[in-house]
Amino acid sequence: MFHLNSHWRLSLALPLVFALGGCGTTVYLDKFNQGALAQPPPQPEIGTSASTQNVFVAPHPQQPGSADRWLKIARTVAKEGGGQYTATLSQSIVEQKGSFDFVAFMPSSSRVTLTAFFESSQGIPLLHIDLMPDGNIRLDDLKIIGTYARDKPVAFLVNFNLQTGTPRATIHIRGGAKDANVTHRLDSQARTRGVGRVRIFAPFEGINAPNGDFLVNDIIATIQ
Repeated sequence: MFHLNSHWRLSLALPLVFALGGCGTTVYLDKFNQGALAQPPPQPEIGTSASTQNVFVAPHPQQPGSADRWLKIARTVAKEGGGQYTATLSQSIVEQKGSFDFVAFMPSSSRVTLTAFFESSQGIPLLHIDLMPDGNIRLDDLKIIGTYARDKPVAFLVNFNLQTGTPRATIHIRGGAKDANVTHRLDSQARTRGVGRVRIFAPFEGINAPNGDFLVNDIIATIQ
């Protein structure tokens, strides 16, 4: 059984932001605060990142004058797909327990999907989560696990347990609507493949799909 840990706390500036805390080793940390506005993101404090075009540092979506900067991922030319940000951990989670957390923000004006793939270091997916344009939270293209509200922070916490014979992930997403709280069984090979990175992007949805963007912040991964 998983429980929400001390990553999850309230903040006056951002009601659903995660903060570092608790036991474990931080293997990824990117807050974007050192980045220049309208420029590609710098390398994270821990781990490494890569991004495509249409990914750049942006102001806080609710407090533009704040020093807290976010990452905007946009789709501006539908036939080329959307921007993509890949966070690679400094150490993979293999046969261990670990967690990912980050915060997203979906503007009401945007109608793109936010997709987050949790993968091995070699790019083999373990699971993926979509924030859909209709407000649903979808798991692996198959199951609606909750809903979220636009123009509000959406807080993700994904805990992986790869120590057991049945690897699993417990997903908690709070987004101002019907929170997602589910435990999801993973492929048995997930134990040895591990989790080495997360990719967050606006997927290709056809040449007539609308343009748009979303923002993410405070991307953190730890190993227990």
